[in-house]
Amino acid sequence: MTAPRASQRAPRPRLGRRAPCARIALLGPLALAACLSVPDGPAPMCKRTSDCDQASGEVCQDNVCWGNPPPGPFAGVASPPSTRRDLVALELPQVVIPPDGLIDDIVLPSPSVLTGRIVAFCPPPLTGCSTTLASTITVSREAQFQGGPGFKATVDVDAGAESFSIPVPAPGSGGNYSLTIVPSSDPPSPSSGRAASELAPPLRLLLGAPDTTAVKTIVLGGAELPVISGALTNSLSQGLANYRVSAFGRWSAAEPPTEVSSVDFTDAMGSYAVTLSSGLVGTVELVARPPSGTIAPTIHLANVDATKSSRQDKTVASARFGSGAPIKIMVTGADLGGAISPIAGALVTVSGALADADGSAFYTLGDQQVTDTSGVALLNVLDGAEIASSFRMSIIPPASSTLGVVFDQAVTPSVRLASRVALRGVVVDATGVPQANATVTARPSLRFLWTLESAPQAFVAAIPAATAVTLETGEFVLWVDAAVAQVASDYDLVIEPPVTARAPTYVDAGVALQRDASDAVSLGAIVLPDAAFVHGRIVGPDAAPVENAELRLYLIASEALLCTQVAHAPSSCPIPAQIQGRNTSDAKGTFRLTLPR
Repeated sequence: MTAPRASQRAPRPRLGRRAPCARIALLGPLALAACLSVPDGPAPMCKRTSDCDQASGEVCQDNVCWGNPPPGPFAGVASPPSTRRDLVALELPQVVIPPDGLIDDIVLPSPSVLTGRIVAFCPPPLTGCSTTLASTITVSREAQFQGGPGFKATVDVDAGAESFSIPVPAPGSGGNYSLTIVPSSDPPSPSSGRAASELAPPLRLLLGAPDTTAVKTIVLGGAELPVISGALTNSLSQGLANYRVSAFGRWSAAEPPTEVSSVDFTDAMGSYAVTLSSGLVGTVELVARPPSGTIAPTIHLANVDATKSSRQDKTVASARFGSGAPIKIMVTGADLGGAISPIAGALVTVSGALADADGSAFYTLGDQQVTDTSGVALLNVLDGAEIASSFRMSIIPPASSTLGVVFDQAVTPSVRLASRVALRGVVVDATGVPQANATVTARPSLRFLWTLESAPQAFVAAIPAATAVTLETGEFVLWVDAAVAQVASDYDLVIEPPVTARAPTYVDAGVALQRDASDAVSLGAIVLPDAAFVHGRIVGPDAAPVENAELRLYLIASEALLCTQVAHAPSSCPIPAQIQGRNTSDAKGTFRLTLPR
């Protein structure tokens, strides 16, 4: 978003009441002190429509000049409160805001109800698979407008439950539903072994109109599905027991990998068998994780054919990894006065990887710990020369720290964190008045994230966002990292004034830093756009007002030029629509939004 242009209309008249304290000051200090303890509310913007910008369509109501909205185009999402299961969220691909700012009633619809039972396939002669599986069920639908959040609902179903029930938007409201079912997977008990129901794979279904009457039985698994089996052993041909084995793959080439098989735990001989889901694309990666509390590498077998059954045996050369050897890392840093002290609460991660010479497998190993009050983290890893030589270290300091991150560096016993860069600025409204108590958050921009490769992208996403609240003078300071993975940082500043300020939420995009930025960068004055006030009602199908419903209003992204300018944008390049305002409805169903012009 570019900097707001100065308002081209005359400032609205200030119609605030004459200060009552000025009239009673003569009564003495005690009376004046009592007066000062009761703050005035915001001054009324208008008393009559003639006080507003009538040429732009504004009207005066409840001492507010409503209307003269920005041009858009706008879309929205209206959501009922969680207590109203008789209503469902509504996507609004086009929201028309009239010149007077009064939006037509938004009618939340009654839902269709997606129901069913989840059971496991039972190959003969097994029986007893008719009990409902414990599962996590997610139903989703693509956004009905460009860059929108879409629809998504998730429920957890207990084992033996009669059925599941998920309210969804009614059929015909746009797009098909994607239903993803992931059964629970727990380690087997020593006596009972694995039941057929515990070996069911996840399932992805595309649904048209949900059936709101019959309870359907959905079967996970099947005799025709590919099964990947094998054994994991060490160099002495001993089985690696209790490893958690599953496959990661995709139902769609545009999605990131996710778990797409049943889960098995290796027996005393190291044997396992997992069933793949149907409808997979490409290959899968078999991942075997060691038992909890065991210091051992995770085993990865990549490029396994997802269309047919196969056997994947693997012997792990134990001598390559050595034995458990904790690594002690001390984290320190300088405060603003220059004093060096231990840093408590820093998240320290050490990880490494090792591949077989023939490329048949690779192994990952790592640990993650938080530094104690003495700034020390003890990480449990292995000391084999090959794996140890691959170890790399990353550190994320506590939230709001003035100290910077460490990413993918050689492991050292002591680390002194460098100082972050201080972003200093002043938030003022469209008339130049400083804005106090506004929340300012530095959010990594899409340009920055998509310039990074996948590993540093995930790392940056895990860094707590820097947040500050402006002083009475409108001043703020944010401590941010100047670069990550040798890439200069770029931030969007999200500025959220208090409700009483009558100023809009604003995103100051593209605060770009140099990799060698100095200790402080001055942003100068950040001018909030002039505010436009719009309102309306949220009601149910019976036209009754809905209290505590939320409306989010978005500005639809008009172009995707960024996708061609960065090296690591997702293939679908999902540039999100920019939220312009959000609020909840009152007891009368009325919502009020402040939008940036």
